[in-house]
Amino acid sequence: VGPTVAILAQAIDLVSQCIMAGFLGNLRDKVTGMVGQSGPVGSATPDAIDPNAPQILMSKDIVKEGWVTKQSRNIKEWRRRYVVLTNDCIATFKQGAAGESYALKDATELIFFNSALAVKSAEQETGKDNAFCVQRTKDGRYFYFVAGSQQDKEEWIGAIGRLMVRRTVIMDPEEECNY
Repeated sequence: VGPTVAILAQAIDLVSQCIMAGFLGNLRDKVTGMVGQSGPVGSATPDAIDPNAPQILMSKDIVKEGWVTKQSRNIKEWRRRYVVLTNDCIATFKQGAAGESYALKDATELIFFNSALAVKSAEQETGKDNAFCVQRTKDGRYFYFVAGSQQDKEEWIGAIGRLMVRRTVIMDPEEECNY
């Protein structure tokens, strides 16, 4: 009974994540892939690389890219990073303009849109001009960035915001889901 309850709990969590992120088409495959899973519930890191996701970001999938300054996760130092925005994630790299593709294994940070996100200006919070932040709502974590100009900041906020809106799914509670 224990493993069944754990898998069911993971499936319920996955359903809510899929609804928030707009991944209903992949839900059946992901739930099926959970059967026989032996790891404990919640053993994966919040934004670990999904083994079913593409391991390479191709240039054709990039919505926006460019240099920004990003606050580091643990030490809270500001570091220059090359940010790549796709329909699925925000990835940061030490090196920029890799050409035709970027390997996810080389990313210094990955923020997947399967976590509900919010984006906003963050000049007051950081004390820095052109600052903005992305908040992962499932754990409240903030990711702070500083763009090179006000226009660049507005472009980043707009691009991320459009992707979040595009991924939002509004479902009629009376509607039947066949997955």
